[in-house]
Parts: sequence; C-alpha cells; structure tokens
Amino acid sequence: MMTRSEPLLVETPPVKSLDELYSIAMAMEQNTQSVYERLAGEMEICRNAETKLVFQDLASQESTQINSLRELARTASAKTNVPVDEIWTDQDLRGSTAREIADNLQLLTPYRAYRLAVINKERVFEILSSIVASQNDRIIRQHTETLAQEHISQIADLRLHRRRAARDRFQTSIDQAGLNKPIHTIEDFDRVVKIIHGIIRTMTVIVGDLWNKEITTESDRVLKKLLADFDDFPGELIVGQERITLEAQFAHDHENVFSALKTLLKELESAANLFLELAESTNSEEVLLAAQNKAKRYIGRISIIHDELNV
Repeated sequence: MMTRSEPLLVETPPVKSLDELYSIAMAMEQNTQSVYERLAGEMEICRNAETKLVFQDLASQESTQINSLRELARTASAKTNVPVDEIWTDQDLRGSTAREIADNLQLLTPYRAYRLAVINKERVFEILSSIVASQNDRIIRQHTETLAQEHISQIADLRLHRRRAARDRFQTSIDQAGLNKPIHTIEDFDRVVKIIHGIIRTMTVIVGDLWNKEITTESDRVLKKLLADFDDFPGELIVGQERITLEAQFAHDHENVFSALKTLLKELESAANLFLELAESTNSEEVLLAAQNKAKRYIGRISIIHDELNV
C-alpha cells in the first residue's frame, strides 16, 4: 500500500564548508538525473512512450538545474566535486512512497512520474532545510537557503504538471476519439460525456468491487447513489487491458475505501472542470447549456463524497 513520504530519520552530519554544501547539492541532483534516465529506459522497454517522454523531460530539467548549480558554485568560488558522505544521496529518492512508485514499472503513468518528482524535490528541500536549521556559519546558511528557495519554485512547477497529468486520463481518451478541438455540436458533446461517464463509472464500480468485504454501509450507499446518478449511458464501462490496469492501480495505491474515495473525488473534480472548460470554449448555446448542467451534476456527485469523507 502507498504511504506518505516519511521524514528524514537519519541525523545528517554537519556541513563544514561551501565546497561540501555545493558538492552535496550536486550529488543529489546527479543522483536524481540518473534515476530519471534509468526510468526513461525502463519505459522504453515497457513500451510506455508517454511516460518515457515525461522521464526524459525530468532528466533534462535536472541537467539544466545541474548547470545552474555549477554557476552558483562558481560565483561563490566553491567546488562541486569534493567527496561527500553517502548519507546524502541515500536519502533523496529513497522515501517509501518513492520506492513504491519507482519499483512498480508496469503501473507508471505521467501522473505517477510527476508525483515521484514532487516527492523527491520535497525531500531534497527537507534535507536543505535541515542543514539551515543546524548551521551556525552565516555564509553557509545563506547559500543553503538560496538552494532551498530554488527548490520551492521547482516543486510548484512540478505540482502544476502533476495536476495537468491527472486530467490526462480523460483528455487522452477524448483525443483518441478525435474530439480534441472545441465542441460545437451536441452530438460531439454527447460523445465526450460518454467517454468521461465511462471512466468515472468504471472507477466507482472498481472501488465497490475491491473493498466489497470491508466497505461500510454508508460508503456502499454513497457508491450506489453515484452509480444510480449515472443515467446518461447506463452500463457504460471501460473494458479490456485499460480496465485491468485501472484495477491494478487502485488496488496498489489505496489501503482502504476512504483512500479510494479521495481519488474518485479528485477525478470527479477534474471532470467537472473539464465540462466548465467545454462550456467556455464552445460557440453553441446548446452545448454551453448542456456542459454547464453536466458540471453542476458532477459537482453534486462531488458533494456526496465530500460528506462521506467528512463523516
């Protein structure tokens, strides 16, 4: 089961010079880049072209950050290649959540790749913050704070990519159906609705199936209410390998029904946002009204899960 990335458990040794600081930072960046390059190669073997491109891009970003780090070190007259304790590189990309993601190659998706990147950057930021907190030397502390601040902006950018990737399940299916342009006919809008509807309905069924034996009465009521509300295309479900992969991801990522409901909640929110975007981009009054109504209905479904999670 997936768990939160644990805090640093090993007390880090003191940093005694700018040479050591920049060499530690460089070692962590280079370690991260090598992991992304390895995973891009693994995605090539798995024929997962989309996720391969994400890891290649992440590796390229690390290369840019390595060059930036070299420039910062040069300005500070610091070295970036002095030997450092292995404890530093043992801690980034070594959290339990990161290991769970990186070690399950068949389940890797663009969203998971960006999630891995966010976890890693957060851990590196935590490492740098721990150096700042324990550092008495003013110059070393200032340089460490600068490096930590750079990671904050990188984390924000990666989280944005992660949010966008979370929508790719819908967008990819829509693109494959040839509906990736603004929707101006009610017929094309209904085709989009059917795609989104099928994905959400399948997820709802999977949650009920996977936790059938331990599901609470109230959670069962929530799931049944959601399914009953999907009356646009009754019985519409994802099938085949896509269904198998989706079930495997849900089983791997969630330890209980409430965790799965949180994911379902995010998917519903993403679907509602997509309908609102369709409403904004159309020149058809009929599609505009239909899209707004769909968004409203999905928001109603969101409130059902919100209520259950709050309980």
